[in-house]
Amino acid sequence: MGSTVLPEADAAARALASGSWTDGLPPSAGSDDCGGGLHGFAAELMQFVRPLEQLLEQVAGDPAGLYQASHAWETYAGSVQSTSQLYQRALTQISGQVQGLTAKVVEGALTVLSGATHSIADWSKVMSQALQLCVRAVEVMRSLVCAGFELLSTIGGGIKDFLFGSWPWELDKKAQVIQEFADNCAQVIAEVVSNVDRALQALREMLRLATDLYRAILPFHQKLEDLLGELLEKYPPGSLLGPLGGLPGGIPAGSIGDTYDPGPTPYAGSDHRFVGDYDLGYAHQFDLGPTDMSTEQLNQMLQQEFGHVFLPSREGDNSQLNMQLTGEGQTIKTSLFGMGIPGVTSGDITVQQVTDDGFVIAAKRGHPEYPGEVAFRLRNVDGRGVFEVTGAYDETILSNLGFGGNTNPAYAGIADVSIWADMQYRLEDMMRYGR
Repeated sequence: MGSTVLPEADAAARALASGSWTDGLPPSAGSDDCGGGLHGFAAELMQFVRPLEQLLEQVAGDPAGLYQASHAWETYAGSVQSTSQLYQRALTQISGQVQGLTAKVVEGALTVLSGATHSIADWSKVMSQALQLCVRAVEVMRSLVCAGFELLSTIGGGIKDFLFGSWPWELDKKAQVIQEFADNCAQVIAEVVSNVDRALQALREMLRLATDLYRAILPFHQKLEDLLGELLEKYPPGSLLGPLGGLPGGIPAGSIGDTYDPGPTPYAGSDHRFVGDYDLGYAHQFDLGPTDMSTEQLNQMLQQEFGHVFLPSREGDNSQLNMQLTGEGQTIKTSLFGMGIPGVTSGDITVQQVTDDGFVIAAKRGHPEYPGEVAFRLRNVDGRGVFEVTGAYDETILSNLGFGGNTNPAYAGIADVSIWADMQYRLEDMMRYGR
């Protein structure tokens, strides 16, 4: 038994000592071609690495292609909905103008065509949401797999340095090797933590997908949303949660972007201005990553692709998917996650100001944030895209729903992670994949 095992063990020891078994390990997995191959790795370990390598190839694939496909489907949904609206307008125009059997035939045909095209638009939007969810999942998985390869690429060298890189009694050098390996593990852990936000964004994409599916399957969705609005009006959540202490009370002020007495100037050095005088507000800033686009180009992109990146404009009827930011005075319908509950998740806003580096909107009467304004700033700062959102208002939606106490910190946090963080990722995707 020993005569057959020992020679193999001796050969393995010689391979470890020579370092030949580490040939082919990727020097770094942080670049776009991470995991390009682990050729030369020991065959015994390769069988465990190969599935990870194949997973990377399958998942990382072509995220830009996925994004382009999702954008194409979304644009198509908006175009089809425009056709549906043309049929609907034609139906309205001929009503009362044509009599008899001909009128019934024409009206019936237009009704069918209008309904059919709207259904196509709904299902196209569902496809778009599914692909956008795939894009986010790909980004999260790719980042984690690349971090794994980064750690793997140091294992071979770390083991060799620990076993053969110093004399057995040079404990300080061996401790250094252990420390370097621990630091590398910490980088992987940090990568996992940083992906929590991406995972949450993927969950919100899933919610939008579910909402679009429900809308495509149940064409009378607006009646259900109106009913929900009536229920919330009669039984606000705060009236039920109040006796239990409510949601906002446990969140300390000043911790998640909430501000007070925001004043008329949301950004120093910018032309943005608030017209009203408000007691409450929030301020959030998002790093969009490196970019070679100028501030002017970033804002041109934002204005041209407004319906695709400005999440509150994603109305359930698909009518604003291809909308552009045309200028001051423009009226935009808004909804949260595409849910049209009047006074709770939906209402109209007006484009109050367009500047060289952003725009300002104001809520109209009937909008849950009325009276209130929000200023958006998008610019290139030292080669990185920076997106800023500053809100100003007198009351939060949470207060209007019946929550007691200071609800501004909770509302500022909700606005950050549930609305504007998603717009951040849409802008990142457009910068990275949309050109």
